[in-house]
Amino acid sequence: MDAPTLPLISSFIIRFVLDETADQPTYHGVVRHIQTAQEVSFTEWREATEFMRRFVQLDELQPPSSPDPITNL
Repeated sequence: MDAPTLPLISSFIIRFVLDETADQPTYHGVVRHIQTAQEVSFTEWREATEFMRRFVQLDELQPPSSPDPITNL
């Protein structure tokens, strides 16, 4: 009998910073992988997801669709 496999868990902390001192407010941040303590700064969301893809297959994950509005209340 095969031994049960444990789930692969990856946890991240994402810190967003809003810089309102510029003429047009901009976001930047840091994403940290908890299990390895590796982190990267980002100014575009793409940079954060590229980092997370090193640990998680994000291509397979899709954001949840918006729920249908409840109209029969």
